[in-house]
Amino acid sequence: MKFSYDNIIFRGLNKFVDCVYACLLWLVCSLPMFTFGAATSALYYTVRKSIRGGREYVGRSFFKAFRENFKQATLAWLIYLCVVLILSFDLNFMRQLLKSGNNLGLFYYVFLVAIVFVIGWGCYLFPYIARFANTLKATLKNAVFLELRHLPWSLLLIVLLGVAAFAVWLIWPLIFLVPALLCMLFDGILERIFRKYMSEEDLARELEIEAMDKLENSK
Repeated sequence: MKFSYDNIIFRGLNKFVDCVYACLLWLVCSLPMFTFGAATSALYYTVRKSIRGGREYVGRSFFKAFRENFKQATLAWLIYLCVVLILSFDLNFMRQLLKSGNNLGLFYYVFLVAIVFVIGWGCYLFPYIARFANTLKATLKNAVFLELRHLPWSLLLIVLLGVAAFAVWLIWPLIFLVPALLCMLFDGILERIFRKYMSEEDLARELEIEAMDKLENSK
């Protein structure tokens, strides 16, 4: 009896193993905390190139992106983290004022909206770093622009992130799978957005590479 490893079941198992491996790399490389941005950008790159595109091995893809984007992703993460911490402090302070009946406490809702906005900003920021080479200032600004320009998609990304975080909180072993699956969903959404701002030459080159990958994977 001829037994083929190139069928939908084994391809699915292979994708599953790749996702778990990518998540393990992401977790290990995120442990120092200040490397979280670089690890997240590397995870997105790996999901796009290796798991979805089948172009490179997972480990090679991850560490290539981690190394190449380390400086910018780390600086972006530290800036992002500072913004989150400041807003979180202000949010908690205003909540205490609101509970005490102080009218200034109404600013609690302003900071709540700001926190949601910053979460959405992060949904664009690290995938953008994984996809494009740009200055740090331009990267931070472009991530904000994309979030505001495509607000309905931004809200969907925030919801997906929230659902993923809740799932991991509810069943913690999902941390070894959910981050990669979330990147897959993000990639499907963000690529539609990113390609609107790519030059015709770059877009044609990417489409050609993807067509060659699909042909190779179908063999």
